[in-house]
Amino acid sequence: MKNIIFNKYLNLFILIAVCIALGYFIGSQYGSSGNNSSNALSSSYVNSNLFNEVFSLIKSQYYYKNTNNNNLYYSAISGMVNSLGDIHTLFFTPKEAKSYYSAISGNTFAGIGVSLGYNSQGKVEVEQVLPNTPAKSAGLSVGDIILSVNGNTTTNIDKIVNEVRGVVGTYVNLKIKNIQNKIESLKIQRKNIHIASENITKLSNGVVDLQITRFSDTSLTDWENSFNNAMQKVAALNPTKLIIDLRGNPGGYFDAAIYAAGDFLPQNTVVAKQEDRNGNITNFTTSYQGNFQKIPIIILVNGGTASAAEIFSGALQYYHRATIIGQNTYGKGTAQNVTTFSNGSLLILTTKHWLLPSGRWITPKHPIIPNVKVVFSSKDFLKGIDNQLQAAEKYN
Repeated sequence: MKNIIFNKYLNLFILIAVCIALGYFIGSQYGSSGNNSSNALSSSYVNSNLFNEVFSLIKSQYYYKNTNNNNLYYSAISGMVNSLGDIHTLFFTPKEAKSYYSAISGNTFAGIGVSLGYNSQGKVEVEQVLPNTPAKSAGLSVGDIILSVNGNTTTNIDKIVNEVRGVVGTYVNLKIKNIQNKIESLKIQRKNIHIASENITKLSNGVVDLQITRFSDTSLTDWENSFNNAMQKVAALNPTKLIIDLRGNPGGYFDAAIYAAGDFLPQNTVVAKQEDRNGNITNFTTSYQGNFQKIPIIILVNGGTASAAEIFSGALQYYHRATIIGQNTYGKGTAQNVTTFSNGSLLILTTKHWLLPSGRWITPKHPIIPNVKVVFSSKDFLKGIDNQLQAAEKYN
């Protein structure tokens, strides 16, 4: 099974436009299967007669006759999954599953061009607005809180992503509370949004800024190739210090985080551990030793840094290979199995914990804590000033 760890929360840098958000959520061991539910309802655990009786009564006696069998069926399954109380365990109907797969593959998306995350109050807020996108044109700003999407008030980022995504040229309706605490309604037209996995900027005094927006692509191999190309470009710049910007990075392939760590840590170094429900632990180590073993590393993180991005940054911090600057990360340390059923529906089920090399489980209460805390200033950002990046550039 392919190891994938997508998170969530984000603050989850879920590029809604890019829909990577589903990224933060899944931290997964990606498993695909057909209809393997093996007659769960008829097992010794439950009596399926009750479900059938309720379903029959609705169909035969409910006043509003035009009930949809599929809606009833899928809602029943969703209710069962939701009762687990795990925000990372999700059920998607065939239509939702199609959007999900579209969201986690490739780097072109039909959306509006923002990354989202959770603030300290648990509200979904705008973490980043991509330039030259519909969101930018509509006036969305960093710090704006999403109150509803198309009239729906869910605070589940995965669900918000599905609502925001859609057909190019169509519109999505957002209700937000802006940074001035004013309520606004915005109608934004969806467009194709393209975003690279890595962006490289040469700063002053030989400092290079490498922004890694996600640890996913159309495949793990594609991501690795893209990362390798980016690191070759970084090496060509002969940097005196490397800033790795993981702010808003929702994660992606868990294996991608392990792979990337090889550029900065010695070969066979434990990057992360996996613990199953029975307490069995598996170590994951670097498979190679890259060319960036000694260069000073600064990693920028925030509440949108999640999942695979936390595994990567937490490992480099643990081995004192990097200094972490910014704000506490999201705290997603669970892995999910992804099962596709024969009708196209999808179950994302938490099955394991991901641990740091120390054995510590990453959770919202115990996230990656920066060595140097720098609170992001939305007022400075609106003036074109990134105070966290400036702190990283000046840090010695």
